[in-house]
Amino acid sequence: MKLSDRDWKEFFLEDIFSVGSGKRLTNADKIDGTRPFIGATDNMNGVTGFVDNENSSLDNNVLGVNYNGAPCIGFYHPYECIFTDDVKRLHLKNHEDNQYVLLFFKTIILQQKNKYCYGYKFNERRMLRQIIVVPVDDNDEPDYQFMEDYMKELMTAKRKQYQEYVEQRLVKLGVDDMKNTEVGGENFNLESREWKPCRLSKLGKVESGRDIYAMERVEGDIPYITSGSQNNGIGYFVSNKNDTFDKDYIAFNRNGAVGLAFYHPYWSVMGNDCRKIHISKADENMYVGLFIATAISMQSKSFGYSRKLGTARANKLQIMLPVDDNNEPDYEFMEECGRKIMAKKYIQYLKYLESTCESSDLLLK
Repeated sequence: MKLSDRDWKEFFLEDIFSVGSGKRLTNADKIDGTRPFIGATDNMNGVTGFVDNENSSLDNNVLGVNYNGAPCIGFYHPYECIFTDDVKRLHLKNHEDNQYVLLFFKTIILQQKNKYCYGYKFNERRMLRQIIVVPVDDNDEPDYQFMEDYMKELMTAKRKQYQEYVEQRLVKLGVDDMKNTEVGGENFNLESREWKPCRLSKLGKVESGRDIYAMERVEGDIPYITSGSQNNGIGYFVSNKNDTFDKDYIAFNRNGAVGLAFYHPYWSVMGNDCRKIHISKADENMYVGLFIATAISMQSKSFGYSRKLGTARANKLQIMLPVDDNNEPDYEFMEECGRKIMAKKYIQYLKYLESTCESSDLLLK
């Protein structure tokens, strides 16, 4: 199906949706639980925490759209959740809510993102009068069936693409039986090895990053590594290059989310709020890199805003690693363990994908 197969027409958002509000919930009032709490963020499907609270914003099968924070960004929530007051809840007026139609509208609303910012918020009044362009049927009414069919076809294609990617990855990992979730065995149990502290400086040279300030950044496709806690540490994509341009290294945060580490197998540049290290005896080995990045991140609680992880502290930092019979870091075990863990996760993803397809009308063939 093609988007050009239909005529498109302008509507006010209030012609199509009823808009409900979220409700403010302070950190002091939050009770830990399992109910998703939806905030005005641009990632994690809008989920910023899990609470046991319940209030008037309780909803499900709904499109949540940010009016503050990251305006116009929305996420579909099939599950029961509550919303902060910076997020509006959208339900269709003249059609039954379902994930396919609401996901279609999520993208339509997102097209308006560049109009709004902190000083010009996507509040309820502006939201209701926002003009959106929608595919229409022969009666010039929103063509909900087309939207649903289009999204089903798109999601089926994407799931199939992902399934093929995972199967190719498993072949490279040497997994023949893709139905077997018990990969690895006792030999790669983390408790089957002796562990000892190891200074980071023993593994390689710790190096600094260099900032590319906002006014200097040129949009492109090179990952720019910052001191974030998500997206594998990638803050932006730029076309700038500097003396930090590198790949196959572990970057860890000196500032921000201090101590968190990510492995970067791709060419990238890195800001000064990060430090990096190449593992001298296992360079360009993704599985060793991921293993050691996790070991570094385990020490993140030792650092914070008032105790940053600069070069001097990083060189002295001790991390726990499995060792061989010579009390040296057991890189072979780390690699094999990493391979087995990743293979197990890929198999779990495939089984989850199959189960979600069986419970819906999306089928992978």
